[in-house]
Amino acid sequence: MRRRLVWLLGGWVVGTATAAWLRRRVRRGVRRYAPEYLRREVADRTSALADGLRRISREVAATRGGGDDGLRPRRPIDHRPPPHRHRRPVGAPPRRP
Repeated sequence: MRRRLVWLLGGWVVGTATAAWLRRRVRRGVRRYAPEYLRREVADRTSALADGLRRISREVAATRGGGDDGLRPRRPIDHRPPPHRHRRPVGAPPRRP
């Protein structure tokens, strides 16, 4: 039982250390080989996306905030299905005169 526990813990330690080493090595390689303009472009796009989301959230908050700006419906919307026009089941045989 002790041997199994030693091998289990040893494998866990080796796996964790290898994963950390590999992650660090990959990140270093990406930093080394990624062009600077690509990094800058990704950063600019990310910040532009964040700015757009902030602007949209401000507009939504202003719309919900109050005041009649014409964006709210005048009467509540009814989401119920329309009433049925026929009174007999769909698959019923036709009536005879």
